[in-house]
Amino acid sequence: MTMSRTVCLMAAMSLYGTAALAEIDILSVSFDCENNTQVPISYFNAADGTGAAAMVLEDQLIAMKQVESGSGVRYESVGAAGTYTLRSKGWEATITHQADGSTAPERVLFKDCTSR
Repeated sequence: MTMSRTVCLMAAMSLYGTAALAEIDILSVSFDCENNTQVPISYFNAADGTGAAAMVLEDQLIAMKQVESGSGVRYESVGAAGTYTLRSKGWEATITHQADGSTAPERVLFKDCTSR
């Protein structure tokens, strides 16, 4: 298991508490975004239907939990400076950030992200 996958797994486990590891499916992908930027993301899906994800942005591990979405899936960060949001539908994604206490619109960090 690679170091980044181990760190992502530990982050996801902290979101689930003491969930049994054997009941979590892990999918690691790399999204290719605008300007040839790659964003590695690992998804953690529990047998009970809950989900989490972890990504590395600017050498910072961002742990996120799945939240309700009108279409596709949405993950929001837990305990990070501000809120990072990953929205995806199929193999396309957008990553945004909202600073703590800010009333300004979310700032798009990466758009037009795809993975195959």
